[in-house]
Amino acid sequence: MSGQADPSPRPALTSLAPLSARTLVDQVVEAIVEATARGVFLPGDRIVEAEVARALKVSRIPVREALRLLESQSVVVSERYRGMRLMSVDIAGLEKILKVRLALEKLAGAEAMDRIAAGEADLAPLEEALARMHAAGDAADGYGVARLDTDFHRCLCQLSGNEVLVRSWEPLSRQLTIIFGLATFRKPLKEIVAEHDAVVDALKAGDRAGFDRLMEVHILEYTRAVDYEDLVAQLRRIEEGRRRTG
Repeated sequence: MSGQADPSPRPALTSLAPLSARTLVDQVVEAIVEATARGVFLPGDRIVEAEVARALKVSRIPVREALRLLESQSVVVSERYRGMRLMSVDIAGLEKILKVRLALEKLAGAEAMDRIAAGEADLAPLEEALARMHAAGDAADGYGVARLDTDFHRCLCQLSGNEVLVRSWEPLSRQLTIIFGLATFRKPLKEIVAEHDAVVDALKAGDRAGFDRLMEVHILEYTRAVDYEDLVAQLRRIEEGRRRTG
């Protein structure tokens, strides 16, 4: 139509800013999870947005978004007029996590064995994850073992080929990393890693009943063997002692 200027051509897709592999919010999330798994923060601690922002040298906006994400995954809980607190590790709460996790990972193992038998999958990714765990254990890297422990179980779920299962398991992952990290204060790292050797062996054997029994021990009994409430109380006493003497 005459009298109207032609519209400007749309910018090419190459003009879009490249995406970072991990957003700032993701980095803040992982920093909070790591600090909790290492015992810098303790379950039940109040998380002050401004203090976290100062420590990480970021604005409060990504910290606020990170806390919202962690709240959606039950890593932090919002208390009216009191802000955000880290998840507790009381027995009742842990039991709920363990039972859901056990059901998902038993199913993951069964479906993974079916796929392996059909030639649709193999254990190489899980064995690679286990090798990284061994390396972290040999290096006495407690948080590394905890993080890779989570990766190992994520890989197990992914081997199932069941996307719904993986999406159901994933929201538990950051709580698990914290639980695994706290466990390293009470259990030898090499013992933790060795428990996962048995999981791979059970999958290789293709014995579903045996795998289920092993996972009940691995997920329920081994986790229950750590008194997390007592551990957190002990770590809190140590921290209070440092503050008094410091």
